Order: sequence, then C-alpha cells, then structure tokens
Amino acid sequence: MIDQLKAEEVMGAHNLTKLFAQAPAPIAIYKGRELRYVLANDAYLQIFNYRDIVGKTVREAFPELEGQPFFGILENVFDTGDPFYGNEIPALIDMHNNGILITRYYNLVYTPYRNDDGVIEGVMAFGHDVTGQVEARKREMESDVRFRNIVEQSTDPILILKGKDMVLDVANTALFELWNVGKEALQKPFLEILPEMKGQGFYDLLLDVYSSGTTHYGVEVPATFKRRNGEIETVYFNFIYEPYREADGNISGVLILATTVTEQVLAKQKMKQSDINFQNMILQAPVAMCVLKGPDHVVEIANDRMHELWGKPEKDMLGKPIFEGLPEVKEQGFEKLLYDVYTFGNRFIANERVVMLPRNGKIETTYINFVYEPFREGNNTISGIIAVATEVTEQVLARQKIEYAEENARLAIELADLGTYEIDLLTNEIITSERVYNIWGFDRHEHSRTAFAMLIHPDDAEIRARAHEEAQITGNVYYEVRVNRKDGTQRWVRVKGKIVHYQGNPVRLLGVIQDITEQKIFAEELSKQVEERTVELKEANERLERSNEELEQFAYVTSHDLQEPLRKIQIFSNMLLEQHDKKEDVKKYLDKVNASAKRMSGLIKDLLEYSRLSNKTLQLEAVDLNLILQSVKLDFELLINQKQAVIKSDRLPTIHAISLQMNQLLYNLVGNALKFTKQHVPPAITITSNKLAEDRKKEFPQLIGNKEYWEVKIADNGIGFNQDYADKIFTIFQTLSEKSSYGGYGIGLALCRKIVTTHGGIIYASVNEQGGASFTFILPQNQ
Repeated sequence: MIDQLKAEEVMGAHNLTKLFAQAPAPIAIYKGRELRYVLANDAYLQIFNYRDIVGKTVREAFPELEGQPFFGILENVFDTGDPFYGNEIPALIDMHNNGILITRYYNLVYTPYRNDDGVIEGVMAFGHDVTGQVEARKREMESDVRFRNIVEQSTDPILILKGKDMVLDVANTALFELWNVGKEALQKPFLEILPEMKGQGFYDLLLDVYSSGTTHYGVEVPATFKRRNGEIETVYFNFIYEPYREADGNISGVLILATTVTEQVLAKQKMKQSDINFQNMILQAPVAMCVLKGPDHVVEIANDRMHELWGKPEKDMLGKPIFEGLPEVKEQGFEKLLYDVYTFGNRFIANERVVMLPRNGKIETTYINFVYEPFREGNNTISGIIAVATEVTEQVLARQKIEYAEENARLAIELADLGTYEIDLLTNEIITSERVYNIWGFDRHEHSRTAFAMLIHPDDAEIRARAHEEAQITGNVYYEVRVNRKDGTQRWVRVKGKIVHYQGNPVRLLGVIQDITEQKIFAEELSKQVEERTVELKEANERLERSNEELEQFAYVTSHDLQEPLRKIQIFSNMLLEQHDKKEDVKKYLDKVNASAKRMSGLIKDLLEYSRLSNKTLQLEAVDLNLILQSVKLDFELLINQKQAVIKSDRLPTIHAISLQMNQLLYNLVGNALKFTKQHVPPAITITSNKLAEDRKKEFPQLIGNKEYWEVKIADNGIGFNQDYADKIFTIFQTLSEKSSYGGYGIGLALCRKIVTTHGGIIYASVNEQGGASFTFILPQNQ
C-alpha cells in the first residue's frame, strides 16, 4: 500500500508539473523568502527569451531588476500574504543577454501560495507581457482588425463584452469551444448565451468592472456550465476582467482574458486528499509508522503503535526532533543512519536490530525490524524520512531460547554418547546417526528397520513389541534390550522415541539410542556392593548419630558450665575494683582479669551461636529482608548516632529463609561496617539488591541452574582489607585487624558464611576501588 501511495503521489506531482509546463498563460512559482524559482512554464520562459532561471533566486535570475520595484513587491507579498495586481508595469530587461536593457510592459499578479497548515511557502506569479499593447496604444496604430486577429489566434479564451447587457462583441475559437457555442452567439447578451451563469457572480463582477473601470483578477475560480447534453460541468479559471476603452478613453465594455486551470486545481485537490489519505494510512497502519521531517528529523506524524514502541506518549514526541523527544536512543548509531537516508536518499532496512528503549520506567533491550525510506516532495527533493517498524523482541528471545535448547540438546546427545534415528512409518525406512551404526555394528548402507530389529536378542523381542504397542496409545516409545551384533559381541541399548502424527495418522518415529552396556555392568556390580555395604552403613550411621548427640551435648554443657565461673570472676573483679580503687597495680591487674573474662564470655557465646546453626528444628518461612534490616538498624541506633553513620538501602527482597538467621546475617555484616571505620570519617554504608541474572549465575557453578537467586551487597567506606585475604576472613577465629583497636573474636564472618551456606547460597568479600569493603551474599528466592 505504501508503494502504491508513493507512486500515486509521484504521478500526481508529475501531472501537476506537466500541466504547469503546458499552460498557455505565463506562470512561475517562487519558493521561500529568498524567492527561488521552482517552476516556470514555457509561456513564462518565452517572455524572457528562455533565460535559465529555474533553481535560481529572482535576484540571481534578473540582476538587472535591482533598483526596480519588483523585488520589494514580491517580498511584501511573501511577508504580508497580500496579493499584488499590476497593469502595464514597466521593466528594464536584458532580453537578449547582451547587456542592452529594453523597456517591457507587463500585467502582473503576485499571489502567495500556502501549505496545508496555512503557512506561506512561496509566491505564484501570473504575468502577461503587454509591451506591444502599450506601445500600440501609444502609437495609436493598432487597428481593430489586427486586434481581432490576435484574439482569434490566441489559444486561451479571449472575449469582449459590450454595454450594460454585456453583449458578446469579440470572441476567439477557444472561447466558443469553452462555452460550447458557435459564432451565432456573437452580438447576444452574456446571460442569454449562458443563462446558467446567473447567480454565480460573474455578471455582477462584469458590471462592476464596466462601471468602475477597475481591473479584476481571478485565480482558480470555478464556473458551472450546463452543456447541450444536459450534463453539468465545473471548470476552473484564472482570468482578468479588463475595462475595454475606445480611442477616446471611454469604457465601452470589458475585455476578458481567461486560462482554464481545471486540471491543475483537480490535481492539487487530489494531492491534498492524497496527503490526508497518507496520514490516515499512517495512523491506521497495523505496524508502527511515523514521518520525520527536515535535517533535525522532527516528528511530524506517528501512530499509536509507534508511540508504544518508543515508550513515549504523543505529547512528548510530536513536533520535536526525534533525539530530543527520545534521548534514550542517542549514541546507538541512529544519528548516522537517519543522516545518510535524508542526505543521500538511500533506503535502509534492518532486521532484529538491538535497540535500548524505555520500558516501565527503565531502559530495556528490544529487537526491532525497521525500514527508513526517504520522503520525497513533488519535485523529487527529500524533505524527510518515513519510518516503519515492528518490535520482534518476543520472537527473537523465543528463537534464541529454541536455538539454545537445540544446541544444548545437540551437546547433550554428543556428551551422552547418544545416537539419533528417524523412521518413516509408511515405508519402514530408517535414517540414523553414525553412532547408531556403531552401536549395532552395521555399515552405513543399511537402511532397513527390519535389519535393525533382527539383531535384538530373541528373549527381548517381546519387550520391544510391547513398547511399540503402548506407543500407539501414548505416542512415546521406551525400552531396554540386548543386541547381538554381527561380530559376536552383545550390547545393552536403551531406546526412546516419539511418534509424529499427520492428520491423525502416525507417519514418523523420532528418537535416540544409548549404549548402556557399561551402565548395566556397573549397576550389577553396584547392586552387589550396595548389599554388602548396607549393613556396614547402617551400623556406621547409628554410631554417627550417637557421636553427634554426644558432641552437641558436650558443646552445650561446656558453654553453659563455663559461663558460671566466668560470671563469678566478673562479679568478684568488679567488687575488688570498688574496694581497691586507690591501689593502681591491683586495679590494673583486675582490669585485665575482667577484660579477659569478658572476652572469654563473648567467645563462648559466639561459639554457641555457631554450633546452634546445625540445629535443624528452625522453620523456613517468607522473610522480608527490609523488616530485618529495620530491626538491625534499631539495634545499632545508638552507635549509628554516635558515629554519624549514613545507611542507604535499595528495596530488599522477600525470600524463603530462617528469620532468626537472616537477622544474625545482617546484624554481623552491618555491625562490621559500623565497627571497622576510619578515624574521623563518618561511616557510609550502601546496601543494594537485584535478582541474579542468568549470565551472572553461570559465574557460580555451585548454584542450582533452575533456581532464582537474589544478590545483596553491603558496601562501606571503612578500613577495608587486603584482597589476598578475601577467603581467609570467613575462617572461624580469624581476624585481620588488631583486637585492641576494633575488638572481635573472629567468629562473626564465619557465622555469616555458615548461615548463607545452610540456606544454599554463597558469600564473598571484595575491596572497593574508592576504599572500604563490600560483602555480597547470594541466596535463593525459594528453598
């Protein structure tokens, strides 16, 4: 449809140009305020001895008119929109391009022409060289016979109406043909010849020119004629009603010079309708379409589908340069594409082009098929670009998934040492991979399904038969049989397949074959070993359970029994401090005793927490990490205020986890960020989270492929650490800082790793480029 409309547009422009070229009246069109000739018909060029003017400004074409009024008159018509009508205007013209200026006289009409929006784009000129008439009248040598001969020879309708009744006094053949009358119409009143003209305004206009002596110019004026066959015909004219004066100067009638412009008017109307149809076609198109105008690629029109593709509403795009309304596509190569199409007129076609576009408040990767076509005006100049686009993101992603799945399937088949086969169920012809021939011990020339079946062990033939009977119902084939190969060896094979139907009838069987001989041998040996080891394993499990119970009891009793004497040590130390506050040595030693006791107490508490992570009785539940973080921030509220710390956090996910352990995890990580800070530098802690992308998941082979994971990162501006010790810091009782400066027992991060590992995730540490440390843990969405 687009090509058809373009063809019609080009044809319309061609026809319009042809009509202008063949019009008998001198016509020229200037474009822009610089008044550049874009069209001049033969009659116009003839006036100026076929001077080369098209494509030049009027000042370039007629430099000899500088200082004469014509340039100013034309610019005033363009600036004000007021037409200019002039009679017998003298002009000094270099008619023969020899430097000799001669005086010519012209009747001129300068009228503005506008685009569909009513904006003036140029000036249309209608001119008649009346030099001969002026000189003839001055010399008073023009005779009535000569005038009538000139009238008769004119290809345009010319006539003289005399008196108030407007009696047809002089008329040429072109007039008789136009009015569809003969010479018998001479000396008859105008309305008697053409009664249908009554009420159309022409008669009143003729009387006004006759009585006032004012010349009247008409441009593209419609007149309705009733022909002899009864048909009604509308004809459009450019005409001049000129007072006809006798030798004594008295007005005796009206001289009429007319040019039919019906074809031009209809072509113009058709072009306007074509523009409307073109716009409607764009707005109603089932694909995204728009028109970009000018070198800045201003969005002139775009349909709803294009706005959906852009991710921008109409108010943000219409009337704006494309890169102003859609800055997101800058630096993606479209600047050069649009420039080349607009400048050189070459069509550009792209398939599945990657484009980053706004979607739901963020930039997403899309795949677009699009065409850039130069938009040409009637004179074949490029004024813009037509863009047609279709988003194929879903199709591309689906195909990529299929290609990925096919590649995985191919690799799986190769890695699993599988053979593939395809059987035509109508002819029993079989096509197989090389691996199938190797398993069966056949040469490549064997294509008979029967030949393959004959090598199946006789005791297993019934298994194959039953599998194919069930496949008629289920559509799937599965069986394991032995194959007696021609070289005397025997192999176990597993056969899987699927029946393909066409119009309800089975036509093909597709499947894979696997040599499972080694598996069968291994399975038999394994079965024997399993039986032998089962008893031993049962006994070992019983011993392990007892050991675990004793170990947990020991850890529990030990940690709680140690608490009591340590508590007493602290109490007595405090009492001694209160009683011996003046004895500095005793106080110093007691301070050390008290500090050691506190450290041992903290160490034992942490050790107890670490051992309790093995407790499996805690329940998994949906845990909102935002609430956990809020609770942790409340726990550290005093320390945050003291250190003037700033904690910024993304929206954290809700995951399936043990709530208490998630609290321990965030408490330790945030606590470390608040603890290990630089002197006189307020802590700045940033917590970010995002769903782990598939390509990132591949970086961690210990993660399960079909699970969704969340990645949470806690970054600070503290003292950081040496990246070489990134793994060492998660070891129990291991610290990288001076205890006297920052405290701690080296259990916190080991506790974090155990929590994350228990939940099926991973945790790692890294040094920030700007200083400080980052701790990142990755946990599954669901357990």
